[in-house]
Amino acid sequence: MLPGHHPEDQPDFLLASAAHDGSDLLAAATGDWDRRIPDCPAWNAAELVGHMGSILAWMATIVTTGRAVARTDREPPPAGRSTLAAWYEGHLARTLAVMGQADPDAPAWTFSSRGDHRVGWWQRRLAVEIAIHRWDVQYATAAGSGVPPRGVDGLVAAAGIGEFLTEFLPGLLDAADPHVSEGLRGTLQLDPADQDGEPGHWRVDLDARALATAAHSPGGTVIRGSCSDLLLWLTNRHPSPGLEILGGADVARAWLQLRFPAQAFVSHTMSTHRTPCAVANGIPPRPVFIRISQAAKPPETRDHTNRAPHQIETGKVAGK
Repeated sequence: MLPGHHPEDQPDFLLASAAHDGSDLLAAATGDWDRRIPDCPAWNAAELVGHMGSILAWMATIVTTGRAVARTDREPPPAGRSTLAAWYEGHLARTLAVMGQADPDAPAWTFSSRGDHRVGWWQRRLAVEIAIHRWDVQYATAAGSGVPPRGVDGLVAAAGIGEFLTEFLPGLLDAADPHVSEGLRGTLQLDPADQDGEPGHWRVDLDARALATAAHSPGGTVIRGSCSDLLLWLTNRHPSPGLEILGGADVARAWLQLRFPAQAFVSHTMSTHRTPCAVANGIPPRPVFIRISQAAKPPETRDHTNRAPHQIETGKVAGK
């Protein structure tokens, strides 16, 4: 079992965390509805709140009925901003109530790639989705307020990492362009600084395209930071200054070029160039600043999918 990948043991905590993040998301967004969201560059704050409100309503309908609901059938946000906050708050409260009253083991349709069709899957998905988008809005407001965004709660982030590695990463690797696959060799290890207890590492054998395992091994590419840092890196957010990449700079560069296939049924939290929130709008991925444990600056790489070049710049060199 992967570290942090058993959230069904703590649905009350996940829902309480979602309630907190959902409230903070709205509080940060209402300060300036027109503020652009750097990690979802197709959206301003109002549009992100509208997206999240629609996702909340969609999740609640699925859990209530147990049946699939097409994303195209999601409830759209109100046209006017005067009612947007109340509309969002209503859906947040209803979705939390629906999730809280449901048995985590009750059957429900999901887009799980592993056949996990339970309400508990949605309880985790809700907590991770809303935590990342809360971070998105707070990061956007940080430049003006000087207050850095609160990291994703460690338990929620650990659940999100496990979800990403087991539910989403296999599809990403299968769909990778050959030039991207060529750079994804060896092993990728996530080394969380705040994971206590039983094995606190996630390891992916990129050569075998195997599912992640809870194991620690020397060598390969190691991404080190808090669980929040690691989840935000996996989902292509602006990395924390504390994030450290050891070993394969080529792997780190190739990782940023992974994309979900166009037909994939995935969450908008996998940003920016990995999801419709950027790709469908033709918006190029942002520059990424990473801390790499090599003195030599890696060469610039280009995105050969006719979208935009990936400008990967090294920041501090580990140990320097």
